[in-house]
Amino acid sequence: MNTNKVLVFLSTHVINRAVISEYRKLTNVSGCDCILAIDNTHLRIPCESPVIEKEFYNTPVRCFFFDQNIHNELNLPWFIENRETGNFSEIMWYNCDYRFYYVRKYFPEYDYYWQFEYDIFCNGDSYQTFFNTYSKRTENLLILDFREERLNGSWWWSKKVDWEYKENPVYGSLFPIVRLTGNAIDFLYRQRLQQKARYHAIQDKTNSNWPFSELFVPTELVLHGFTAFNMVEKQITWDKEYDLNEVRLFEHPDNLLYHPVKGQFLERERKLKKEKSAVEKDLAKVKAEKAAIQKELATLQNKNRKILQQLSQKEQEVLSLKNSRSYKLGKFLTLPLRAVKKLFKQL
Repeated sequence: MNTNKVLVFLSTHVINRAVISEYRKLTNVSGCDCILAIDNTHLRIPCESPVIEKEFYNTPVRCFFFDQNIHNELNLPWFIENRETGNFSEIMWYNCDYRFYYVRKYFPEYDYYWQFEYDIFCNGDSYQTFFNTYSKRTENLLILDFREERLNGSWWWSKKVDWEYKENPVYGSLFPIVRLTGNAIDFLYRQRLQQKARYHAIQDKTNSNWPFSELFVPTELVLHGFTAFNMVEKQITWDKEYDLNEVRLFEHPDNLLYHPVKGQFLERERKLKKEKSAVEKDLAKVKAEKAAIQKELATLQNKNRKILQQLSQKEQEVLSLKNSRSYKLGKFLTLPLRAVKKLFKQL
């Protein structure tokens, strides 16, 4: 009989019907306790304690609220890539392993800890089939796409980490679903604190990256004698983004897991369409203004042409008048003296 205590936490920074639906499915798994691990940085949901029960969408939810205060209590660093940041959202994206340390601090009594990202979708009523597959595995790490990588190889996160890892291989993984043992979490936490001191000592960090979680976790564990297992089951699909408004997986339940199914995917798409529409509207306005300017320019050119024609006509009239007077003057000058005297007498 398996007496290991198992905690499952669904990590999220948003609360919507999709997230709560997946939480309900996880609570249906036998032999596991389940919590919703909520990054409360932007949600700012009132809570008297980090661990508290709340109700969302008529569902009682056992919540664990975390933010940068818990992060600072654990003295964890604020590094991403080759810089320090004050943006907690960036920290959470880059250092996915940190959430294990937060949870372990407040729930230290468990043997195994599963983390599921908020954009996982189980196409069925329960995750039980998935958990049954791995319930007898005892490795320290269960993770997706576990593989060997080479330092400064083609995988982006293997670059610029040779300040910490001197020899090949290093290891890569994918983090939407991860299981760690309690002792592995404790070890990784100590390693992060030690890395923090070594990384601080590097003066110029231009060519020295803070290890990304999907490299750090498998590499540290394997290099220090912990065991790891690659979850390559066909139960998990992660080859593309899924929009359930278009790919209606739930109409044909298969109990498979899909990632990422973005709760905000359609919203992002609508936002892009709205931005595109605004740009097209601005472009149409510019085109209309251009057409109006061209029309006004054509009118001015037409007026200018008429003015030039009128000037030309006036010049012709002046020239004609000038020629006429010259002719008359010339004719007058050629009259005989007797005729001129006669003409003056008539005046």
